[in-house]
Amino acid sequence: MSEHENNHDHELLEEAYHAHIEAAHHFELAAKHHKLAAEADHKDDSVTAAHHAYIAYSHALHGTQFAEEAAMEELAADHDDEDHGNEEHTDHSHDHEGHSDKH
Repeated sequence: MSEHENNHDHELLEEAYHAHIEAAHHFELAAKHHKLAAEADHKDDSVTAAHHAYIAYSHALHGTQFAEEAAMEELAADHDDEDHGNEEHTDHSHDHEGHSDKH
């Protein structure tokens, strides 16, 4: 594998790392706002509960988007390794849609 190919794989994995960090951050914020919504709901403050529920929902969506981005970046790096014969990635038990043949 050439240095260019190694750099490309490294860039994809670095992008995946940052996407994982962002996903975790948004999921943490979603959890925080769900707790605040629950507390407000417990106090019969429906306006505050709805406000925090909406913010939690928004963060959950963003977290999901970053999680998908991370998965796609890792998949791209994995496919690059397969294309270049990297022996670290020899498990082909998943089809092109990510479904496992293993049960």
